[in-house]
Amino acid sequence: MVPNSTGQGKRAGYDVIVSGAGPVGLTAALVLGRTGRRILVLESESEPATQWRASTFHPPTLELAEGLGLIDDMLAQGLVAPSYQLRNRAGGLIAEFDFTVLSDATRYPYRLQLEQYKYVQILLGKLSAERTVEVRFAHRVTGHQVADSGSVEVLVSGPEGEYDVSGDHLVAADGARSTVRQSLGIEFEGMTYEHRYLLLGLDAPLEDYFPGIAYVNYISDPVEHLMLLRIPDCWRVMFEVGEGPSDEDVVADEFVEGRLKALLDSHPMPQVLSRQVYRVHQRVAKEFRRGPVTLIGDAAHVNSPLGGMGLNSGIHDAYTLGRALTAAERPGHLDSWAEQRKTVALSEVRRITHRNSRDLSLGEGEAREVRMEELREISRDPQRSREWMLEASMIASARRQGLVPEELIRAGD
Repeated sequence: MVPNSTGQGKRAGYDVIVSGAGPVGLTAALVLGRTGRRILVLESESEPATQWRASTFHPPTLELAEGLGLIDDMLAQGLVAPSYQLRNRAGGLIAEFDFTVLSDATRYPYRLQLEQYKYVQILLGKLSAERTVEVRFAHRVTGHQVADSGSVEVLVSGPEGEYDVSGDHLVAADGARSTVRQSLGIEFEGMTYEHRYLLLGLDAPLEDYFPGIAYVNYISDPVEHLMLLRIPDCWRVMFEVGEGPSDEDVVADEFVEGRLKALLDSHPMPQVLSRQVYRVHQRVAKEFRRGPVTLIGDAAHVNSPLGGMGLNSGIHDAYTLGRALTAAERPGHLDSWAEQRKTVALSEVRRITHRNSRDLSLGEGEAREVRMEELREISRDPQRSREWMLEASMIASARRQGLVPEELIRAGD
């Protein structure tokens, strides 16, 4: 059910127009709607996406979810992952990192595994009670221009044809191929990794095949690194794929079955529920704000999925932008927001996720052995392990930003 989608008042003015009804855009709409502002969310798809996409929620994001009244639904539908493992494909466990070392720093000392589409459903349910928020599916933003008054005129294509709508601000949460970012001509700076990933959803008891594995497992290998990730719906397996076969060949039965046979050895072949191949980028927009237009989530930054930080940093963008727009009458406040979020994307999210990718794909040799031993030692040392987990959980970054309200931080932190 689409909340507040009356289709009325198409030319009415709004405080904020949000392009994109994914998890980031809807989070921004909820934060802003709770302040009583008039919010319009426009989504090109005809209904909410149900594909398995991002699925990890880190402690600071769960703290924000508590403040927004989302946490009970998320915990009821998600899986608590109290640790994650770094494993060697040839030799088993290298290191296990335990989130419980953060019990004095957060009420949520774990990763919550929850499919992105379920988080979107939870948000839509909450937004249905927000009288000042309207969400329109099958309405695609095709362009915009800034009026002399400083407001934004947004051109929209919907089932009944094209129309325009005005708002004080336009928030682009329309993904890595953002129409808004491209129309502004803002560069998406960074790089694309040489390898691709094959991501499979499996109906298989991998915990029985690999005794002792956690819900989250990163498999280091000089030839083909992997990720084994449990989500409520299934197990997901991500294989590194080099150059050579086409994307069509990579998702074909022969290629998929070959990878699974090599992974599962003598175990029965599982049912493959989904398959997709994609390239991985580390890119950050040159600008996060231009006038009354701001970029958040994948429209502003994309990164390696190793570490589960993409969705979380996008939600943090949305939450902090909601606060910044609330205080936008202060000169320079939105510029400060844009500068801070770009700094986080570059110096924290990109740095950590790139390090994770590098660690998993180190070639054979002394450098690999030294790094694996270093990670093993970090996991065994209480102080170093805590410092590592404060970064891996995004708590260190969130605290530096003042992201989480003080009342949600445990006494003694």
